[in-house]
Amino acid sequence: MEKQIDISVIILSYYHEKYITQTIDSILAQETDLQYEIIIGDDASGDRTPEIIQEYAERFPDVIKPILRPQNVGATYNGWDLYCRATGKYIAVLEGDDFWMDRHKLQKQFDFLESHSGYAGCCSKCLIVDEQGRADYERSCHIAWNKKVFTLDDLIDSWQLPGQTGTMMYKNIFRDMKPEEYDILYRAHSVVGDKTVVLLLLSQGPFFCSNEVLSAYRFIDKKGNNNWFSLHHSNPYRNYDMFMYPCKLESWARKNLKLPRGMHLGKRNSYRFARFVEECVKKPERKKIQYLFEMIAHSHQQLQYAWYVLKALIEME
Repeated sequence: MEKQIDISVIILSYYHEKYITQTIDSILAQETDLQYEIIIGDDASGDRTPEIIQEYAERFPDVIKPILRPQNVGATYNGWDLYCRATGKYIAVLEGDDFWMDRHKLQKQFDFLESHSGYAGCCSKCLIVDEQGRADYERSCHIAWNKKVFTLDDLIDSWQLPGQTGTMMYKNIFRDMKPEEYDILYRAHSVVGDKTVVLLLLSQGPFFCSNEVLSAYRFIDKKGNNNWFSLHHSNPYRNYDMFMYPCKLESWARKNLKLPRGMHLGKRNSYRFARFVEECVKKPERKKIQYLFEMIAHSHQQLQYAWYVLKALIEME
């Protein structure tokens, strides 16, 4: 008989040869009697990452399940496919350049969720580290909102996460769903999927956030690097990109979660739109104009955003 899996640990890797060993070791070092699987999806890295993963899979064949993609499919499709394969009661996710700091991380969070069934998931604080793994105590995790109990309303109001992804553990709600029922995980954005996952989870219940530091989050913003922040800041259309992500999620939420029309996702969307209008004015081009019309059409507030454009044109004169 196949053993029952308590936790599916999902690792997303992409050009992580310098970090993936520390990532995997931090999972294997967990002190627990729980049954867990490690599903690693490498998205066609062109460095030694796939080779390192394969070496670990050969050493730990009963635990590690490698998915080494021959062609790049995008981070969120990679993640969606791994969710489809996860058999555990709970899921924990770790990027291939982050690592866990507490050897009891899995056991602590499993015990909490087992005794607090009303929560969809739990998370903790994280330590920010740089490219070399040195702690950066001056930088905070700006993508997470420090709130003990984090609800769906909090996501809508703040457009932040309850905690950094590597600190989380949550119910495997996907086991009872058909893959096409949660393909919004990759349809909303090809690279960013953290808020999509959290949106689905918060529709099932809140998150509990502890003050413990259980995980390290490697923050890198460097030209030529393959991590998200580096790619994001080198993207000349990043304001369009990050405007459209919550708009697509909002369309999905209105249909599937009955999101009220008065509620809108993406707290900074007005700011991003205004910046993009400025970019169009300073350096107009056909692609930007096409994007601008697309942003208005998908905004769920067409009159408001059309007025922003008109106002900018009036002020130009």
